[in-house]
Amino acid sequence: MKSIRWKFMLTCFLVVFLPIYFLNRKAIDSFDDFTSKALEDEMTSHGFMIGEQYKAMVLNSHTKDGSTRDKEFETLLKIYGPKVQSRFRIVSPKGIILFDSGKKSMNGVNIANRKEIAMAMTGKYGARWALSEDRSHVFYYTASPIDHDGRLACISYVSRHTGPITKAIIKMALDQRIALICSLAFAVILSAIVAQTLTRRLRRLTRSAMLYAQGKAILDLQVGGNDEIAQLGHAVNHMASEIEKRNDYNRDFISAVMHELKTPITAIRGAAEVLQQGAAEKKEVRDKFLSNIRYESDRLTRMVGELNELTKLDADTLRGHREAVDYCQCIEDTLERLVPTFDEKHASFSISIPGEPIAALIMPGRIEQVISNLLENAFRYTPPSGHVELVVEQDGDSIVRTIVRDNGPGIAPGNMDKVFDKFFTTEPKDVPREYGSGLGLAIARNIVENHQGRIWVESEPGKGTCFYFTLPTA
Repeated sequence: MKSIRWKFMLTCFLVVFLPIYFLNRKAIDSFDDFTSKALEDEMTSHGFMIGEQYKAMVLNSHTKDGSTRDKEFETLLKIYGPKVQSRFRIVSPKGIILFDSGKKSMNGVNIANRKEIAMAMTGKYGARWALSEDRSHVFYYTASPIDHDGRLACISYVSRHTGPITKAIIKMALDQRIALICSLAFAVILSAIVAQTLTRRLRRLTRSAMLYAQGKAILDLQVGGNDEIAQLGHAVNHMASEIEKRNDYNRDFISAVMHELKTPITAIRGAAEVLQQGAAEKKEVRDKFLSNIRYESDRLTRMVGELNELTKLDADTLRGHREAVDYCQCIEDTLERLVPTFDEKHASFSISIPGEPIAALIMPGRIEQVISNLLENAFRYTPPSGHVELVVEQDGDSIVRTIVRDNGPGIAPGNMDKVFDKFFTTEPKDVPREYGSGLGLAIARNIVENHQGRIWVESEPGKGTCFYFTLPTA
């Protein structure tokens, strides 16, 4: 059973059927117990009354005037028994029937072997139930001992069939079955309507998603309502929109990569062809073209490494372990490792870091990469007579801001919006790129944004450039 519709309908069926069924059984059993107890109490009361009547009309008449009123008592039993739908018998202490209200009298029959009579013969109340000979009715029997002058005078024996109770129980069960069937039919119909309403939208959503996955349609689901299925439809639409954006980004990225790789590959191929055509025979020419091949190969290797770095950043963001560290100490450790690697002829350098710790939840290795890229750019474009400064400051209680400032040539206003684009550099396109591939700032932006931070640049041509990035504190 794979369909949600059938699972929903079966669940509704069981939710209706099981409680009603067991409640009906409980109600019938409770009714049966109640009526049986009430019947037994009624029969016991009638038996006690008949026993007292027997004492008054038969036993006492023997003791007063020596005459009996047996006929009158027997007539009383014959009249009273049918009125209360019971059979009354007076049984002697030895278990012999003395009087019987039944149509077929059993006077003189010894019934001492019956369990309830045997109980009454010992002075205790006895009762039992049994099927009739044709097994069409259930009879209930009560035997009440009747005392007279401190001894057992007789046993008032009452029997009654439970036909009216059985009929009432059968009718009650039938009515409950009808109610159960009607309830189940209503539940099934209602659940089928609700299930169809739910699954119709789900099937439409599934069909559209499959067509979109196969590239046969644009995913634009119009799911009505305000329930969870509608929210799922909106979420799928949003996911499709993000996928389209990612696909556009990937296409643009691949196109840019192909364009950037084409330049060093063309240069290497051209140098190799020139060497093959005879230029290799001249040492000066050969060394020049081999140097060009080596330069372009190094540049190509560096570019591939940076591209690989970009592809790993998102995965590192998902899987990377962020540490709660003192951000100021982290920057000091980073500078201690980085500054000695820069060219000895670089501009002067100063730092300004608060003396108090600032806690931040970061991946230290990635933040070191950002600092390295920003300082490398600052020293690259700042003359040795210039100055580069790194500042760390807290902005409120939840943000720490890092500033890399230089007094180099600055950035032209037309390039301000492009500096973080992949492969963008301020060097002219017809001049070989001496310092990299234009991916450093793109990598820095990716790292900062994956830390839920922000990075931007301010610059004035001729006066220098200032890069800012912020990170949330821990």
